[in-house]
Amino acid sequence: MESTITRDAFLKLKPCCDEFMKIPNEKTAVNVVECIKKLADSSINDLFEYICYPIIIHLQKSAINKDVKLHIINVLKTTLNKSVINDTGFFGKLYSILMIQIYDNNEKTNLITGHEELKLSVMQCLKLLFRKSSRQVIMSLYSREYAAKLSQSIALCLAIANHEKYLLLRIEAIEALMTISYVHDEALSDVIIKNKAADIMMLFLPGIVKTLQDITQGSDVQNHKITQIALRALGRIVTLVMEDSHDKKIISQGLPTLSSINCQDNDNDDPLGIKLKRNNNDVLKKHIETSIRDEKFFKAAAEKLKNPLNELANLTKHDNSNVRLELVSTLDLFLTKTTHNMNPCFSEFIEIIITLSEDDSDDVKNSSRNLLNKITKLIMNNYDMRTIIEMLEENFYKLLTKLPRLIRRSNDSTQLSYLNKVGGYLRLLGKERLPKILISISHLRKLILSLVYIVEFDCSDVTVLEDNQIRTIEDMTYLTNRSWKQFKFLRDKITQDKFLLICKYLCEMGDLTILIDSIIELISDTPRYSKELTFLLNCILQFDKNPSISLYQQVIDYYTDNEYWYLSLQVDDDTPLVNVQSNIIQTCLLTEGLGIISTTLKHKYQKFLLKTLYIIIERAGSGHGLISLVGLQSLEKISQSQGHNDISNLLRENVDYVSYHVTIKLRKVEKYPGVLDVVTIVMKYSTLDFLPCLKEIVEDALTQLAINFKQKNSYSLLKVLNTFVICIRQLVLNNENDNKLFDDKIDDKAEIVIKDLLNYYEAKKNSQDIDNDDLGGTIEDIQREIDEHKNDNYDYENIEEEKKEPPTYVKLIEDVLKRCLHFLPSKDIPNTLLAMQTLDEGLHILANWNDQLLPIVHELWHPLVDRFKESNILITNRAWQLLVTLAKLSQDFIRSRTLKQVLPSISKFLKTSAIESYKKNIKNPYKFTQMFKLQRQILLQFPMIASDLKIHEKELWDWLDISEAYLSDQQHPELQDYCINMYKNIANINSDIVWVKCLSIINIKIKNIPSNSTLKLSDLKIDNNCKNEYSNNIYKIINYVHEITYKNSGYIASIGG
Repeated sequence: MESTITRDAFLKLKPCCDEFMKIPNEKTAVNVVECIKKLADSSINDLFEYICYPIIIHLQKSAINKDVKLHIINVLKTTLNKSVINDTGFFGKLYSILMIQIYDNNEKTNLITGHEELKLSVMQCLKLLFRKSSRQVIMSLYSREYAAKLSQSIALCLAIANHEKYLLLRIEAIEALMTISYVHDEALSDVIIKNKAADIMMLFLPGIVKTLQDITQGSDVQNHKITQIALRALGRIVTLVMEDSHDKKIISQGLPTLSSINCQDNDNDDPLGIKLKRNNNDVLKKHIETSIRDEKFFKAAAEKLKNPLNELANLTKHDNSNVRLELVSTLDLFLTKTTHNMNPCFSEFIEIIITLSEDDSDDVKNSSRNLLNKITKLIMNNYDMRTIIEMLEENFYKLLTKLPRLIRRSNDSTQLSYLNKVGGYLRLLGKERLPKILISISHLRKLILSLVYIVEFDCSDVTVLEDNQIRTIEDMTYLTNRSWKQFKFLRDKITQDKFLLICKYLCEMGDLTILIDSIIELISDTPRYSKELTFLLNCILQFDKNPSISLYQQVIDYYTDNEYWYLSLQVDDDTPLVNVQSNIIQTCLLTEGLGIISTTLKHKYQKFLLKTLYIIIERAGSGHGLISLVGLQSLEKISQSQGHNDISNLLRENVDYVSYHVTIKLRKVEKYPGVLDVVTIVMKYSTLDFLPCLKEIVEDALTQLAINFKQKNSYSLLKVLNTFVICIRQLVLNNENDNKLFDDKIDDKAEIVIKDLLNYYEAKKNSQDIDNDDLGGTIEDIQREIDEHKNDNYDYENIEEEKKEPPTYVKLIEDVLKRCLHFLPSKDIPNTLLAMQTLDEGLHILANWNDQLLPIVHELWHPLVDRFKESNILITNRAWQLLVTLAKLSQDFIRSRTLKQVLPSISKFLKTSAIESYKKNIKNPYKFTQMFKLQRQILLQFPMIASDLKIHEKELWDWLDISEAYLSDQQHPELQDYCINMYKNIANINSDIVWVKCLSIINIKIKNIPSNSTLKLSDLKIDNNCKNEYSNNIYKIINYVHEITYKNSGYIASIGG
């Protein structure tokens, strides 16, 4: 039956093969391939030599085109896929034919140039040739007689892998090399074949290792797949040659002793044949025939392999996780299968695995840790623990010794690799061995100082200036985008996180008592690194899961010691800038440390609240933005540790404690200046139910200011009052918003009528042309109309409620504002500015309390008027802002005085400053001056004052006349825009006056306007010859006035130059 199938197959193949034999080209080759694919494997196997005959003939012909040879080799690949080679001689023919196709003796690499597809096809065919050979053939190949032939294919594979550019070709070449070495994925677990293969591959091991090692250490642009497959081949081939014998004693299956690692072979023999002369064939032949894999060979090979294999540590920094995972697999082979024969490399392999055990990739990390566990079990089961521990301790100590130097001169990826190694050692030592190692003073100090040296802080960018702003944790979130902890050497967040992981291991596996004692001792012994040591201690404490109160008592006592807690934060003769910057970071670290401890202890931190809460609040209120931020963050952590949602609840819970300290220390503010910072935070986070406590604080501050008006702490006390006023205003505003819905529900018709009538009456009363007939009757008629509504079932006498007693906060605000009045004429500019800001805020609070508001307005008026005559523009600007507030709140109460006493000074400033801002373009730095800012504010806010004070036409005309200069297109562009908008906003109040003013400007400065009584809009239109610096801006205003005047008529026209 089989012969019949084979005969039928032959009959189908013969025409194709005959044509292929006669005419070797792409078409005939494809026909043969298609025919082979349709036939059974057994038939092709029987006809294998028949099919290969034309292939061998054609491939030997040099005249045949390389492209055609590519198709011929494709026929061979198809045939090999369906066959098994049983004849070693026929294998040799095919093998030699394939090698000839890509070999060129004239080239340096012995490879033909170009034709990458042909090379690829040859490599693929070479793999099939070996994999489709029978066991008998394979056994005969791995013999010393065949070694020379195998060297040809090995050399070509290495040359392609090392020199070619085509990715797929390089990969196929390395896979072909693994196939020739009998370490490919499909290789049978045949110990006899593997031993025979190893006995042959030992001859080529140096060249293979050198080339594959060069490929694995390739540049960053090299595709990771090449690195991965080269690493796989290197591991498998080295393991094949160096694998421990199965009949060795148990010691050969486990780990080496320390003495065996350090032993040196002083034998002068040359088992590797390194000293042989390559041009002496007889010597080479003898070496090939006589060299064996004995103990001398293994020792010599292990020593030679040590340096190239040590470079595998560089791959721990490779960007691709697949390469690092392959490295774990390679080391698994070395550590478990070549432990005895490669013992000189053992410690280096362990270090690489230790590094990878902290890899970012979970696959790499887990595989490495599994391998470490496997090695640990071998240690536990088979060896003297003391010897292994001594070796690990020695390596760990060496690593710690060189770690600072390595970190300081390395890039981010290299730093990460070294930190991974440290973390891996800590994990390997574990809870059982690490505490014992740390008992050694030398190891403990070396560990702590090595970690400290690599996290040295960079304080050069730390600002030492105070900004005196009131902050909350929400206000300062923008600062958290960039960490305030900047290191000199660890700049990447990943490496910083790895450092934290090392601290976590120390906390979980080390003896916390010993660590804390040693760190605190080192802080005293090495004050230069107190910041780094404090940071290290903070990092360790945050991972403590079973905190000891007594241990944390020791840390808190040390942190809060006055000498250590209150460092100098001001630059002076005794404290240079560098020291102050360092002290600011140290202060932040101590404050952060208390917050970390509260998070660790949770509710147990209650015991330390009385000792730490006040000083942390003090930090949160600091004028240094960085210290304040860290203080607020620590307060937040303490609040959460005590079960509170926010800082306000924490303060409310401890209000008696805080208010006691504040009250006592505020009376001795010269001795305790930090109390003012505490007051700032307490007020910022207070609510109205805090008022009884705040009242005493504010009254103490008022008393301090009253005792000595010019004391040096007056600014700080004013800051307390300013904080109080701002917080009360915010609280009152929130309270008013809550009640707004209720207050807006005024829907009684009679009451609405009365309010409308009273408002109308008030308006008419203020008019100079008041006419009783305009009201539809006399004032008595209005009163009669109001009385008639009493017939309804309402008691309108109760609508005008009796004057209510103002709440406590109003009285406090009144006292604060009266005290601030004393600072209004002060020559101390910061005090004056802060006092005016406080008055500005406080007046808004009194808006609904006229009996308190108007007397204060009256009292502050004269000192305020004097401030407008100041040459200091900052004072004038703040005075102007206060005037805007006064106009809004008291309105026509100050109209006459404003027009007579203030506006002349402002007018004079506008006229003078218009000369300064003339011909200043948008790029001119003039916009950053205080004069520009005051000009801008006046032009922006005058319409609001005009509206609030109900300024009449004459005064409006005078004002428009004064500001006319800012309509010139030679003025600063922003001031032009503000002036145009000012004209438009005044037009919303009185369009006629703006219209007439614009006509006046046109008539005087642009062109004469016809004097007839029928002025048309078209008469204002001008040609280009009449344009000047005012025309564009004037026409913008005229168009706006015209638009708002006629928008209801449906007719809108515009004019322009």
